[in-house]
Amino acid sequence: MIRNWTTALIVTFGLSAAAAMPGGPATGRAAASMSDGVAAYQSGDYFRAVQQWRPLAERGDPKAQTALGLAYYHGQGVPQDWGEAAVWYRRAAEQGYPYAQGLLGYLYFLGQGVHQDYIEAYQWLNLAAAGLPPGDERELVITRRGYVQTQLSPNELHDAQQRSAQWRPAPVVPEDVQ
Repeated sequence: MIRNWTTALIVTFGLSAAAAMPGGPATGRAAASMSDGVAAYQSGDYFRAVQQWRPLAERGDPKAQTALGLAYYHGQGVPQDWGEAAVWYRRAAEQGYPYAQGLLGYLYFLGQGVHQDYIEAYQWLNLAAAGLPPGDERELVITRRGYVQTQLSPNELHDAQQRSAQWRPAPVVPEDVQ
């Protein structure tokens, strides 16, 4: 089930969610590399998928950053490392990519790869819910956000909602410039 959901998510943001991204769809070689990575992933060649996505991720492509985060999360093509997954999800989430925001929020909810923080989880899940198109991923994020909300005091919920309202995407900074 998890592999099928992961595959569906990679196909969704790898091929069709590009139009929903700030700045529009990827073009040229970047689009080819992303789709080549998705094809490799679907065929079970996770190592090749990671090879396709890493250069794009390092240049700031949020779809590739999210795909690389999923590879680290599941240990597909790279050693499993939830902390590294969180790093890549955060890079994409901070650019406003809602799929990554939902995944990062879930890591904060579980405390996988990051210190468990329900306020941070709610903030990222709230941003994801606002940015995702209608569909299964959005419904899952809304369900998770609702559960996280039950773990917050009224003051904590207010703080998380304020953070969401004040949040703004960060500009893309390629890894070689950081």
